[in-house]
Amino acid sequence: MLKSYLGLQQEELENLGAERQRLRELALREEQRAHKLQEVLSSLRPGSDKFHPLLWQNKQQMDGQLRRLLSHQVQQSALARLDLERHEGELVRQFGRVKGLELLLARRDDVARQQQERRDQLQLDELASLRHLTRKE
Repeated sequence: MLKSYLGLQQEELENLGAERQRLRELALREEQRAHKLQEVLSSLRPGSDKFHPLLWQNKQQMDGQLRRLLSHQVQQSALARLDLERHEGELVRQFGRVKGLELLLARRDDVARQQQERRDQLQLDELASLRHLTRKE
């Protein structure tokens, strides 16, 4: 019974590992998006362009929109990181469950093996004593 439960727990651990990889990639993608937005914002800084009111107004509007987008993207990136950290905690707990079950099953196997060895030794001792008794007679 415990072996089948261990199998289920190991399967769950594998699923959590796959989900962890997916979340790690998502968090990385969100961070990359934030960096790209930051680069775009940096490229919009006033340079040696000739001053034109309409161009200045457009740049200001784009700058404002990009700043809002960057702020939102930074939040998304932080949320993805938090989700990844939470999931990694679950993965560690599941790993502990699996290792605990494996240790428990190994101990039970050792105890069963030792008990069998004792029974075998008792049988051998009984046979030896019976043989000894039959030789005396």
